[in-house]
Order: sequence, then C-alpha cells, then structure tokens
Amino acid sequence: MPLNHRHKVAVIGIGAVGSAVCYGLVNQGICDDVLLVDVNMTKAIGEAMDLRHSIEYMGRNMKVRACEYSECGDADIAIFCLGTPQALLKRDENGNVMRDSMLEVSIKMVRPAVESLMRSGFNGYIISITNPLDTITQLIWRISGLPSNRVIGTGTSLDTARLKCILGEIINVDPHSINAYVMGEHGPTEFIPWSIASVGGKSMDSIKADNPQLFENESYEKILNAVQVAGPKVVNKKGFTNYGIASSAIAIARAILYDECRVIPVSTLLEGYYGFSNVYTSVPAIIGGEGVREIIDLHLTDDEMKQFEHSVNAIKEANKAAMAFF
Repeated sequence: MPLNHRHKVAVIGIGAVGSAVCYGLVNQGICDDVLLVDVNMTKAIGEAMDLRHSIEYMGRNMKVRACEYSECGDADIAIFCLGTPQALLKRDENGNVMRDSMLEVSIKMVRPAVESLMRSGFNGYIISITNPLDTITQLIWRISGLPSNRVIGTGTSLDTARLKCILGEIINVDPHSINAYVMGEHGPTEFIPWSIASVGGKSMDSIKADNPQLFENESYEKILNAVQVAGPKVVNKKGFTNYGIASSAIAIARAILYDECRVIPVSTLLEGYYGFSNVYTSVPAIIGGEGVREIIDLHLTDDEMKQFEHSVNAIKEANKAAMAFF
C-alpha cells in the first residue's frame, strides 16, 4: 500500500541561490519530491537532470523535475529564490544599489510568481529569500492570503550564522555552542542584542570581561560591522552568495516538515510582540509543523529596544515605498 503523503518542496527561481537550495534538499534528503520552477524552463530542466544524476551517490532516492506553477498545488513548501538581476538595478554615484530600484525589480518579479502559485491551489508554507527581505516577505503574505505563520522570510538567520562564526573564531569555541542572534531588518539597521548572548550559560559580557586578551582588537560595534559586510565581501570575491542562504532556507523547511520546534531568527509578522504591529521583521521564533509556532519575546535592554525601533521604522518606510510599485 503506497504512503498517503510525500513531502514535496517547490523551488521558485533556479539561479545561483535556487540551484544551491535544490542541491541542499537533495543532498540532505529532507523531502521526497523537489520541483524546479523558473521562467527559463530549459535551464530548470537542465538543473533537474543534473540533480537526478547526483542521486546515485546520495543517501536516498527522490524525485526531481522541472515544472510549471500549475503543478505545485500539492507542494508542502514553496521556497522563493527569485533574485534581482544586477543589470536592472540602479546605483548611486558610489556604486551602491538604490533601495527603491531593488524594490521595484523584486516586486515586478514576485507578484506574478505568487499569483501563479496560488492559482495552482497551493495551500502550504512559503519561505522567502528575495530581497529586500522583510518588505518582500510581507508583500508575499498579503498577495498569497495565507496565514502569517505560514509565510516566513529567512530574515537574519544567515546573519546570525555569520555572527556565530565570527564569535567562534574570536573566543575559539564551536559556533554551535554560542547562543546569540542578529535581530531586526535583514539589512543595514539590523542589530545584535548582546544582553542575551552567551556560551554555556555564561553571558558574552562576562566572557569579554574575563578574557580581555581575546577582545583586545575587537568591539561589539566592530563585530556587528563584520557581520554586515560578510555578504558583500563574498559577493566581491565570487560574484554572489548562495550556500549560506540556501542552508538557512533548508533549515527552516526541515523544521517545518519534521516539526522540529527549532529556534531560528526569521522574518515573521509582529502583532503586538516587542510593542510593534503589522510589520515583518526578524526575531527568534520556534519553527515547527505549524510554521512559526511561537515568537520568543526576549527581555531586551532599553538601548536594544531603541535599536529595534529604529530597524522596524526603516522597514516600515520601505513598505510605504513598495506601495508605489504595487
């Protein structure tokens, strides 16, 4: 007798990030079916073929194929990996991408994609990677009509991984043993609530005070800056980032499919938490079979709350700007 249900994940957008997500799904074997969706069907078919050829030497078998949106109706999860083509982005005199330009390009890609997905009868979970992350995730939630706990942005999950890597190198400890988060906007106003950072139950402030030699050339401000420039550094060296963000998205998908109840900092809708409402931003949350099962309401210091408010206000401004292209 066949099983009644197979775990199926659709990956929307098969560029550098989307292909890394697909490979990670296959390599980790967390689902039974992977669907590849892209406007360039030839590219999607080629990626699917290459992935199928890799399965022989993986730990399990699974089905991988390219398809249209209309075939994604029974998918459990759809991971949006739509990237903004660099050639379409406008830049200022310093070469920095103009925020409104990224918003416009992203919205023009994401809106028809979400509408096409929902016409298929899709009623699962959406994980969003597309930047500007918080604003685009909130738009996907509104367009899809799905409950907010089922539309999740990767948010600061990757920023947090970068933070733990940096701290691990400074204090010479496995990053998995570090309890610390980046919160707020996935962008320039993100912040680190150092008051809750710890290793083995010992606060980071105490570790810093007891081991001044480790932090001789470091400061909390310098560490935050290192987190913020980590992505651009990778882009400058290889042209894009894909493995880190792919792993973040897959971790969220796995937590949902296997009801792991894992704490991950993700972009989710705040309705009263931390004193903010009607805004997507990143906070530590318990991710399980319900999607965002619970937001963890941390007791932040007054200064950290000011940083959080600054970050939320930046997102709200971006949300207002997005309406001009909607």
